[in-house]
Amino acid sequence: MVRVRIRLARSVDCRALAELRYRFRAEDELVTETKSRFVRRCTSWMKKRFRAGSCPWRCWVFDDGKRLVGHVCVQLFEKIPNPVNEPELHAYITNFYVIPEMRDRGLGKRLLNKALSWCRARGTDAVILWPSTASKSFYRQCGFVAPSDIFELRPVVLRSRSRRQGASRTGIDIAS
Repeated sequence: MVRVRIRLARSVDCRALAELRYRFRAEDELVTETKSRFVRRCTSWMKKRFRAGSCPWRCWVFDDGKRLVGHVCVQLFEKIPNPVNEPELHAYITNFYVIPEMRDRGLGKRLLNKALSWCRARGTDAVILWPSTASKSFYRQCGFVAPSDIFELRPVVLRSRSRRQGASRTGIDIAS
């Protein structure tokens, strides 16, 4: 059995992370950007955000000694302070991936538990994510539930609403 360890991502991991990100997203969806262009763009983005000690981002990787075989990223985000008893710190889990040949060994669960443990240590109130269709049962097994108190507005709704309101107006008309 291959031994893997979980560790925080380092700056030198960013290119490998960007390549894994491309592989992850290309598994189930049609890509619209060349791999080389995406890897350059994503590597640059990650280097700015995954520096040691950087906040609000953290990224953990599974390292088998030769290559990265999985990763998970967390971004902390705050709500505006409240004078009532309402939590103000939340976390967003994203880019959670284990390469196919290393799946079904409990690695994903270990990786997710590492991220959730870090979130708990910071006192986050809620952890959110956008699951793929295939990952929903995994997240349910880990205790995630679909929220009943969040609304979402997608850009496609914004564009169609703007067209109905007339070409000269932009934005959302909150009076309607």
